[in-house]
Amino acid sequence: MKTFNMTLIAALISSPLAAETIDKTWELGVFSDYIKSDTNKENNIDWQKIEAGKSLGIDLQKIINERWDIRLELAKTRYDIENGNDKDYGTRAGIDAIYKVEDSSFYLFTGVKRFNNVRSYNAANVGAGYNLQINDRFSLYSEAAVYRDLDYGQTDQGIKLGVKYTFGDVKKSPVVNKAVVNKPVMETMKSTPVVKKVMMVDTDNDGVSDNNDRCANTPANVKVDSQGCTLYSEKSVEIKLNVIFENNSSLVKPAMVDDVQRLADFMKEYQNTSVVIEGHSSASGSEEYNLMLSQKRADTIKGLLINKFSIDASRLSAKGFGETQLIAKGTSPADNSVNRRVVAKIETVVKKVITK
Repeated sequence: MKTFNMTLIAALISSPLAAETIDKTWELGVFSDYIKSDTNKENNIDWQKIEAGKSLGIDLQKIINERWDIRLELAKTRYDIENGNDKDYGTRAGIDAIYKVEDSSFYLFTGVKRFNNVRSYNAANVGAGYNLQINDRFSLYSEAAVYRDLDYGQTDQGIKLGVKYTFGDVKKSPVVNKAVVNKPVMETMKSTPVVKKVMMVDTDNDGVSDNNDRCANTPANVKVDSQGCTLYSEKSVEIKLNVIFENNSSLVKPAMVDDVQRLADFMKEYQNTSVVIEGHSSASGSEEYNLMLSQKRADTIKGLLINKFSIDASRLSAKGFGETQLIAKGTSPADNSVNRRVVAKIETVVKKVITK
């Protein structure tokens, strides 16, 4: 078996490394990685003192062009919890945009991930990687990434090592036909018809002639359709807010103000958005009191957005739900803590010009 492994490695390394002989379309990767949890999670009982995790996963990468790829990722992770005295299993799934650095094996990437472990949350990630080409089909890759939890404000770190297989058709070698001269040169020239070249007038240099161009003076760096008009892409953007309160309190803790500011910054960037701020309480106490307290909590966040971050009041509404939408059904301190919250979510679709 050892001899077989050494023979396989030698065959891979000895394969051609210089010129690519396939048209790359997709890449399938298998990887393992190590996720280091935020220190705040390691010391927090609400997170079961979750520590580091080790993952196995797969990713599917679509080759867009020489600079950009899109990648889907799925991984299963085993975490240490309760100061290493127990284990917990979780999953991670998401999508990345990958930018390949010119004339280099390095690349940068950014994307979004959905984590499901002790808690479920969304995270934005950025990172860098290095791709070592073994041959035209196989390559090794390594990455380092930072994951920013968009729901609870924590930051995890990860390192990855994997192997990829590339799909694509083998490039065909160009066929060169030798010219055969059967007639004298002068006779051939006399019999060859003269083709007049028609000049295409393209004033704005967008690749569409003026007589077919319906949108004049488009910028030179944008892509256009067959009628010379700018092409746009649409994408969905969203942000979530989750502010936790102390027992029997509607005061916002200083640590939570940054989360409220993220929501305000999003609304300033996307002026056509509005939001319903939802207040909630734990099950302790009477229903009437909890409904009143949840409304005060929602009103507090609304007032903070208006007075501190200058968001127009017409774009905000606040509603208390009391104890009618509990996250945790129990009555332990941990259950009560996650139930005492204010949440909000904004989704919108934005148009972006497609550049060349």
